[in-house]
Amino acid sequence: MTTPTFPAGARLRRVAAALALGLGGLAWTGAAHAELFADNGARRAILQLRAQFAQMQQTQQAEQQQLQQVRNSMLDLANQIDQLKTEIAQLRGRQDTSTRQLDQALAGMQASQKALSQRLAPLEPVQVQIGGKTFTVPPAEKSAFEQALGNFRNGQFASAADQFRAFITQYPSGPYLDEARYWLGNSLYGQQRYRDAVQAFQDLLQSSPDAQRAPEAMLGLANCQVQLHEFKTARITLERLLKKYPDSEAASAAHDRLARLRR
Repeated sequence: MTTPTFPAGARLRRVAAALALGLGGLAWTGAAHAELFADNGARRAILQLRAQFAQMQQTQQAEQQQLQQVRNSMLDLANQIDQLKTEIAQLRGRQDTSTRQLDQALAGMQASQKALSQRLAPLEPVQVQIGGKTFTVPPAEKSAFEQALGNFRNGQFASAADQFRAFITQYPSGPYLDEARYWLGNSLYGQQRYRDAVQAFQDLLQSSPDAQRAPEAMLGLANCQVQLHEFKTARITLERLLKKYPDSEAASAAHDRLARLRR
């Protein structure tokens, strides 16, 4: 085949065109490579972002799990606190109940003790002063004597005499015995029962010649004898009184009465 021939100018134009085309191709290839490099960087950036996002999700999930655990712990703690509050309230209720029961028991014991003391009070011995001396007597004995003496002082001589007689029979060895005999004589004298009064005064003088009431009993005996018109016997009694109890108050009254009897 015969190779076509071109004029020199035409060949030059073809070479230039081919060169331009080659240069254009090179330029396109460089741009393509540049774009390819740019896409790879973006992919890497996207992959990094995705990795970071995934890590953030994992971190968030872990935090959520921890937060849920904290919430569960707080809820459990709140339940425990509520349970403790309930138990404390129950304990306080039981304590209040126990306190009330204890208070009621103490009040009952105090009431029982008070009632027992009131029942025992009439039975507990008491101290009394008789003739300047201290004695311990049962409350009933003291009450019986004071009741009889109260009747005498109110002018109820018959009742007083009966009570003094009963007292002497019931308490024959008590410290009130001499007092009871003396006031029995005065109660009988108040009823003008002079013979009975003489016997009461003589019983005192014979059983307790050194009793504190002995001088007064002897003076009462002399008064009874005067009322019975036994003047000689009355003078003898008064003289014995002055001789045996010269410093007594009864002796002073005996002087005056003895003087009147001697007239």
